[in-house]
Amino acid sequence: MAAVREKLLTASDLAALCEVDLKTIHNWVDRGRIPHFRTPGRHLRFRAADVAEFLRAWGYSVPRELARASARTILVVGTNDTLALVQRALSEGVVPTAGPPASTGQPVRLASHPYDALIYAGSDPGDVYVVDLKIIASEIEPGAMFEALRRASPQATLVALSDEPASLPTFVTRLARADTVGLKKMISPDPVAAPSTPNKAAPGAAAGPPSAGASPVSKLPEATQEELPPRAAGGGGR
Repeated sequence: MAAVREKLLTASDLAALCEVDLKTIHNWVDRGRIPHFRTPGRHLRFRAADVAEFLRAWGYSVPRELARASARTILVVGTNDTLALVQRALSEGVVPTAGPPASTGQPVRLASHPYDALIYAGSDPGDVYVVDLKIIASEIEPGAMFEALRRASPQATLVALSDEPASLPTFVTRLARADTVGLKKMISPDPVAAPSTPNKAAPGAAAGPPSAGASPVSKLPEATQEELPPRAAGGGGR
């Protein structure tokens, strides 16, 4: 999996993980089974986080290096106070336990200067950028900075912390500094859910992937086994 280090996998990588051929991967993509995007040369690419969720949802084990690469990284641009605010938002709703606070599983890095953030974004793009507008406004034009971050990380979530109205690109979400609930929603990973099937289940059939012993025809009357992930199609385990 050569692309794991960059958090991107190719169609061949995914085919190897699922032990299927490339035609099956393209069938899954065409039917929206797994999130993907294409390079300017029209080559398929998959984010490691999306692949890890897909594998878990269909009952595959997730390789350790893929699990590490799929951790959603957060880059905070501001001060230690900004970093503390983000960490508070991440722990919002977590039941406290004895001993040190439990890790959220999300790597969080601090860039105290906007130009440091741009360097980080170019060398190791993040999944979420939380920018303290009050801190960076005297150093760089916020709109230009967000445009640069988006070019470096097209799939990233961009959040601006500001208690005052600000002129920002449409792809940036502005939140008040005290809005820890809204911030948590923006920076926390979505819960893993099994991919939905595009064909309607037969009347009386249970929702979700069929069991290994069930007939795929009765559960998904319009789908063929080749088009479904092996676990859902009743194929053998990996």
